[in-house]
Amino acid sequence: MSINVVAQRYANAFYTCVENGGTLDAAYEDMGKLNAALAKKSMLKQLLGHPGISRADKKAAVDAEFQKLGIWTKRLLYYLIDEGRTALIDDIISWFRQRYLAEQRIAEIEVTTAVALEESAFERLLADLEEKFGKRVMARTVVDPSIIGGLVIRHGGRVYDGSVRTTLQEINRRLGGGIAT
Repeated sequence: MSINVVAQRYANAFYTCVENGGTLDAAYEDMGKLNAALAKKSMLKQLLGHPGISRADKKAAVDAEFQKLGIWTKRLLYYLIDEGRTALIDDIISWFRQRYLAEQRIAEIEVTTAVALEESAFERLLADLEEKFGKRVMARTVVDPSIIGGLVIRHGGRVYDGSVRTTLQEINRRLGGGIAT
């Protein structure tokens, strides 16, 4: 059985538990916090997976590091420690977040602009994107002056590139490299 399939099963079981417990939104936030903490502190992930460290010490580390996580997320971590499945944490987080977004009909996107957008322009953009995707949109913004102008929108595995930089590169390519960019 593939490790991703196992992680997906754990994530689905966890999703069902927190959904029935009425704490789905809080669990989604917890998974984001957990993901960020594990990415920031690689030693913590190594500690949780180390075979020479006792389960009790690993659970104590979870209690010390993740005081603000909800009880369901802590129970998941304790269970993974008990079952020796802490190596699956990243995949479980990923599967859980994917299922949450799909079932809540939320599209996570990244919007890159050359300059920061005014609030009203950003709200209009979000409304247009929600209409296009047919979902509620959660957007993360990035300011990258190198795109010169326009927008680059990333959603899932797709990139919608309406930047001036890309337009200029395309013109240059069509002209056979006749202009410098």
